[in-house]
Amino acid sequence: MKTTSQTPDEPAAIGPLQLVEFPHPALLRRTKPLLRVDDAVCEAVEQMFDIMYEAEGVGLAANQVALPYRLFIVNLAARSDAGEEFIFVNPTLSRPRGTSVQEEGCLSLPGLRMDVRRPEKIVLDAWSLEGQPVHLELDGMLSRVVQHEFDHLDGKLFTDRLPDAAAIEARRSIDSFRIVFAGKQSRGEMPPNDAITSRLNQLEADRCSG
Repeated sequence: MKTTSQTPDEPAAIGPLQLVEFPHPALLRRTKPLLRVDDAVCEAVEQMFDIMYEAEGVGLAANQVALPYRLFIVNLAARSDAGEEFIFVNPTLSRPRGTSVQEEGCLSLPGLRMDVRRPEKIVLDAWSLEGQPVHLELDGMLSRVVQHEFDHLDGKLFTDRLPDAAAIEARRSIDSFRIVFAGKQSRGEMPPNDAITSRLNQLEADRCSG
């Protein structure tokens, strides 16, 4: 991965971002490792923090704002004036230990909250925006949030981790999200899926190709 400044032959600016909700194609697509971190990516991260704080969230993955990159942010305080801001680029998780069950929600599944079982402790390796290695041994709430956001990067939602009975209970909400999203597309408020996929492909080609 290399960190660069924007020049005329660099990829175009990413532009304004907004939170997307299920079943937006970006949420269901495995993200690609970033090979180029330019000014546009740094500006996108700033936008991601603004979006996360406005939604009172504690974590946000790039594909929740329709970016196909392996990157997510975290701040357990959910406020710009408190807590510690984390930015993880191209993260990997290892050494899961223990188990813990806790209620989770998701900014891309508003209003839906369910108990989710996850490892209690994990090891995170990633990179900073400046290209510096990050190595953290995590437990507690930070471990859970990191795992939740990491799932997003693999195109998974917390509902994919529910046992059968809970998944059935969540199905009505999931179906409602599908209906709302289809309605937005039919009214022209959201691009059709092929246009969204084309945009994601271009964003990948700009910054995820060697």
